[in-house]
Amino acid sequence: MTGIFGQLTPPGVPGQWGDKTPAKEPLDAHTVDVPAIGTAERKGCLCTLERTAIRNRLRVAQLLLTIGALALIRPQYNDGVQWTTLFALCHTFVISFVLLWDRHCSGRIVRTQLPLLDWRRLELWYTAIATVALYGLAYGVLFAHKGYGGWYVCNWASSVLTLLTALAYGGETWLQLRDKYDGRTAIGQ
Repeated sequence: MTGIFGQLTPPGVPGQWGDKTPAKEPLDAHTVDVPAIGTAERKGCLCTLERTAIRNRLRVAQLLLTIGALALIRPQYNDGVQWTTLFALCHTFVISFVLLWDRHCSGRIVRTQLPLLDWRRLELWYTAIATVALYGLAYGVLFAHKGYGGWYVCNWASSVLTLLTALAYGGETWLQLRDKYDGRTAIGQ
């Protein structure tokens, strides 16, 4: 007998728990990332990867989306929003590439040169600011003048790719906040 319905049987019948009471989980138990017992873990799914692997994949996605947005943006001469978006995309690409390469090289490029800085907090601030800035600039490019001829399609695609880049930065910000606070509630602390 498996004992699944052991608590429902009368005392003295096989399968009864007797003196044993089921263990209660503490209020702040963190079981979201733990797979159920007896289930096979799916490989390659974002739900089962480590957070660092997910962050690395998000950073690569940010770089690819930024390259696409940079390749397709065609700023008009007097449109400040499109030039600001071009400027922000160039800087976020360079900073994200350096941070990804530094993480790949175990912090030998930037983090060893500036060891006294709190890099977790700086990366959190950087991704949060990049999220908000690119989100606003994506809508600025979306509502800006697109130009005439065949270039307007490129500006539409660039605004969509800029928005997707902002969402990728938002996902990384969420993962960093989740790493920082670890999903705990105020009840269990």
